[in-house]
Amino acid sequence: MHKRFIFKVFFLLILSLFSFGGKVDTGVVTFGGKNGEEFIIDGKAIQIRAGELDPQRIPREYWRHRIKMCKAMGLNAISSYFMWNDFERSDGSFDFKSGSRDVAAFLRICHEEGMWVLFRPGPYICGEWDFGGLPARLLNDGIVIRSSDSRYLREVEKYLSAIADIAEPFLAKRGGPIILTQLENEYGSWPFKDTKYLIWLKEFWKKRGFGPFYMADGAGERFLKDLIYPDKEIAVGFDPGMNEDEWNYARKYNPGVPIMSSETYPGWLRHWGESAWAPSDLTETISWYMKDKKSFCIFVAHGGTSFGFTAGANDGGEGKYQPDLTSYDYAAPINEQGRATKEFFKYREVIYNSLGIKAPEIPEPIATMSFASVTPVFYASLRENIGEAKKYNKLKSFEELGQNQGMAIYRTILPPGDAGELVFNRVADYAQLWLDGKRIATIDRRKKLSPIFIPKRDKSTVLEIVVEAMGHINFGAGMRDDRKGIIGDVKLGDDMLLNWTMSLKPIDEKSVVNAKRGRRDAFSGGHYRATVMIENPADTFIDMSKWIKGTVYVNGINIGRYWNVGPQLSLYCPASFLKKGENTLDIIELELSEARPIKGLEKALYSGSDKSTKNAGNIW
Repeated sequence: MHKRFIFKVFFLLILSLFSFGGKVDTGVVTFGGKNGEEFIIDGKAIQIRAGELDPQRIPREYWRHRIKMCKAMGLNAISSYFMWNDFERSDGSFDFKSGSRDVAAFLRICHEEGMWVLFRPGPYICGEWDFGGLPARLLNDGIVIRSSDSRYLREVEKYLSAIADIAEPFLAKRGGPIILTQLENEYGSWPFKDTKYLIWLKEFWKKRGFGPFYMADGAGERFLKDLIYPDKEIAVGFDPGMNEDEWNYARKYNPGVPIMSSETYPGWLRHWGESAWAPSDLTETISWYMKDKKSFCIFVAHGGTSFGFTAGANDGGEGKYQPDLTSYDYAAPINEQGRATKEFFKYREVIYNSLGIKAPEIPEPIATMSFASVTPVFYASLRENIGEAKKYNKLKSFEELGQNQGMAIYRTILPPGDAGELVFNRVADYAQLWLDGKRIATIDRRKKLSPIFIPKRDKSTVLEIVVEAMGHINFGAGMRDDRKGIIGDVKLGDDMLLNWTMSLKPIDEKSVVNAKRGRRDAFSGGHYRATVMIENPADTFIDMSKWIKGTVYVNGINIGRYWNVGPQLSLYCPASFLKKGENTLDIIELELSEARPIKGLEKALYSGSDKSTKNAGNIW
């Protein structure tokens, strides 16, 4: 152990000497200036002009482009969430190297481009990301998330220790770009506050040499109560901070530290079935920040894409589950494909005019392409390529059986008997009910559950329920028990149904690519496959408007969910997921029994949903 410690110290010293141009112990960040409300770097007051972009939502090949776009808009810092559940592997190890998970490479590019970093490692991040970045396995065994529960802290410490090892050499005091570290995220909105937890987090990071810190919370007294303020090492961030009255809340609860708008919203999140993206105009707000030299962060400057099963969900109450779109465009000034919007040019003009300097060139747009319509072929039924059917009296959730997301098939035999109502506690999140091979109902957790009746039976009958999981809730109290599958007992009238079998169907990338070809059956949906020939790969948007509900895989990469309820009707596919020549597209479709055409578009396709959208004004 002694030798390992010496080696680590030697490695950090060498990295600090060479990775950052020979800078050692420079970039010291403190709080000071008028009333202690300014960020100070090397004795000089600075205004933080940050833009949120999260590397795990952006193809690695485009990191530098997106960072340069932020710089061209007039920003000097990058704010980034880092998602624990995307780094963690099934064996408990962490992957900080592959693809968009290479934290060190991302931080290095930020530094090379002259951008400071606001480091947001969680453990909870919200961010419209599945379970707010926490591993879904924490739902097992009664672990109390976001608390000082010792079992939770042990898990958190493993993750934070691992990412701290990666990030520590990039601290500003070592000559790197990290100037602030966020403690948790929007904890003032958590209904079950536990100050011991926040104290533990701060002490953890201090021991690792990180700091100073900031917290990000709603701009109101109710969000700032019962935290760990006052604390002179923690700046106050507001999500968003839009006027001087909100700044005064910070002065009341934590005087003498810098204040910033840690999330200033240029748009808002969207759920399936809502209206399309609608930008806000932040021109006046940014003008105010620039005039008064107030620090701010545009959340998000560029949203990217929640590839795979990473999109989260909100809890609107019983029968109002709100799963997030795959796209995280957010109506941001830099759109999902990395292009400047009209808002980008407005904000760029305001910022550079205020700075009194010439704006740099805007990076060239990333090329896009279309491809001709192709109709996939049937490959296998949804009841093939599934796990072994196992027997259970008490139904199990996906998480209890070690599966996150995907699908499962529940079966039981109903004995002869009278008609009755089928009663569930909860089904998460979308289910098809079949009785002896005949579809009798669909359960959509977004809607109030309608009564489901089983007719009188003169003989034993097979009840089969196919359940698809969508995103875990990522904000609010509903997070604590958002397991997937059939949750709790199922009754037919007053009788509890027992003797279930359950077959898992993970539909992860490996299982879809390696699926064996099968035959059609009498049930709807299926696995479809297409070959698309591409001469010169470029970014494209795969048009899924003729399909109903499912997931698309391009050359074995899960690019996300589609659903004809809108507003998103296409899926972004970056050039790096494609190759010259033959490209294989797999579609796991829940509803269609016959394939329909798909094609590639140069721009994203959205529907005009007539459903009103809560927070269409892009505020809490």
